Amino acid sequence: MAFKKLGKRMLLWPLGLLFLLTTILYFTPQTARLFYPKEVSNISPVEAKSLIQSQKLLILDVREQAEYEVSHLSGAKRFTPEVLKNVEPDTEILVYCTVGVRSANLAKELQAQGFSNVHNIDLGIVNWKNEGFEVVDEKEKPTEKVHVYKGIFGLWLKKGEAIK
Repeated sequence: MAFKKLGKRMLLWPLGLLFLLTTILYFTPQTARLFYPKEVSNISPVEAKSLIQSQKLLILDVREQAEYEVSHLSGAKRFTPEVLKNVEPDTEILVYCTVGVRSANLAKELQAQGFSNVHNIDLGIVNWKNEGFEVVDEKEKPTEKVHVYKGIFGLWLKKGEAIK
């Protein structure tokens, strides 16, 4: 009896390791995009930077408070439903998160609520930082740190310091 239990554990351990390795090796920025809703406008960090510089818009950071405190885009507000209370439906809105999945889902939700000019930064703050653009900490001081949400996303960060 004890041998059967040990045999099952010995079989499950390599399968778990194989799953973990497969996830690490094949979950890439390109596969992250598969989780984006199709209806959402995804723009590059370069396009987002140009949008920020050319007009007034609302920048929303969709991440958790701890992630936001490590770093965020200058001028960004951490998203809460209250942030949208007095926002006109035609306001230009830019959303982002770590790699764009959470923010793409929020963008879809905002569009469903009647906001017509919502854009998601493709691959999020990780891609923003990889383009060499500045992020700031909770004191609005430039920082190299980026909270990467899940450890695997730290592998995608090529510029800056990954914080988990």
